[in-house]
Amino acid sequence: MTIFEKGNYQSVSAEFRSLGMCALEELSNFQNKFKIYDTDTTINTIRDAIIANYLGFDLLNTDKHGFDAKKRNESKFLEVKQCSISSHSWGGTWNDTNEEKALAFSDKRLFTVVGVWKGANDLQFMVYGQHHKLGHDLYKLMANRKRGSRSTQSISIQKLIKDYKFSVICPLDKNKDFVYKLLVNYKKILADILRKNEIRKI
Repeated sequence: MTIFEKGNYQSVSAEFRSLGMCALEELSNFQNKFKIYDTDTTINTIRDAIIANYLGFDLLNTDKHGFDAKKRNESKFLEVKQCSISSHSWGGTWNDTNEEKALAFSDKRLFTVVGVWKGANDLQFMVYGQHHKLGHDLYKLMANRKRGSRSTQSISIQKLIKDYKFSVICPLDKNKDFVYKLLVNYKKILADILRKNEIRKI
């Protein structure tokens, strides 16, 4: 199959366009108010702020460099990874990783969270924690990648829960039964790794 034979081209309804314009206008007003003009950055920053607030990290990093959030009076930092529930693989992705960045995830000051979202604003659950082995594994993945390829590493939520003992956390509007069912429907093996009563509630 050639590249010209790929794709699924459909007509777009007037309703899709008009409601889309309204949604983008609201987003644009938000961007103008807070002076965040890159759309991907806007959405990621809003999501980072929501997750950081849930986890008690009250300072958000507005710079391109460094981690996503920090606790005001403590030397504790948070890296936020985002994931869509419609994705085939739930997990975190680390882009442009170098040795310093990879090994930072072995430092006790740094916590990591993967937020799984449905749509733009419906947070389903979070997988949160820290483990010294995470940084070493990221470093190995970075060092052993295919020569000339971009330094991008992915780690599944299954590995975060099983190998690194990360916690599964419900947001305020979800319950443990709902989250547990989501996880087990996604990967049946998670039923052997995680018990429902181990899921934490905000």
